[in-house]
Amino acid sequence: MTSIVPIRLSLSNAYLVRGERAILVDTGSAKDGERILATLRQQGVPDRKLALIVHTHGHGDHCGSTRQLKEVTSAPTAVHHGDAEMLTSGQNRATIARNLTARLLPWFVEASFPPVRPDIVFQDELNLQPFGIAGRIVPTPGHTAGSISVVLDSGEAIVGDLLMGGYLGGILGAGRPNYPYFADDLGQLLTSVRELLALGVRRLYVGHGGPLSAERVRCWLARQASPSSTF
Repeated sequence: MTSIVPIRLSLSNAYLVRGERAILVDTGSAKDGERILATLRQQGVPDRKLALIVHTHGHGDHCGSTRQLKEVTSAPTAVHHGDAEMLTSGQNRATIARNLTARLLPWFVEASFPPVRPDIVFQDELNLQPFGIAGRIVPTPGHTAGSISVVLDSGEAIVGDLLMGGYLGGILGAGRPNYPYFADDLGQLLTSVRELLALGVRRLYVGHGGPLSAERVRCWLARQASPSSTF
């Protein structure tokens, strides 16, 4: 049986996924490494037993502690080809602010983080069974070109910043679907959300706020399709 353990961090969420083995999805900001390691140990996952570190995308608030965690755990790291350069350079790629709050965060685009060279760079789906997890990685671009979702056989998915839960980074209305602050391509983002729902995903774990039910996401999608909807 697969289980998901949310890890609330300084700016984002990371997730410990446990099955026959354990993997980590995202690593938060550069100062979040010790909190993640403490959670892994509390959950009975020794440092050297972590099977994989997966990145939903290449932004520094989701892979800032990867270098530290890799040094401690020796776990291989995986990222989609579209975002690999951000991970290896330790620099966020320029992206498009999609609301007023995002426009007030110029430091985000300029922020750097400890770079690390990924062990696994993929372009298509990636089966997680070799890492002891019943599920797969599915490309879901839109937030960034290399955004992915971890889709589990249980009907749960970890989707990074494809969507956000609520407002102010999830502080308010955490279970309400919303656009992320930044997105390269909103049309592609909506397509990716629809494709996830078509796979039968019932619950979406997001990088900020959440989790989100598929029913609420469907209702949100219907409003985005309306000619009167605004962003």
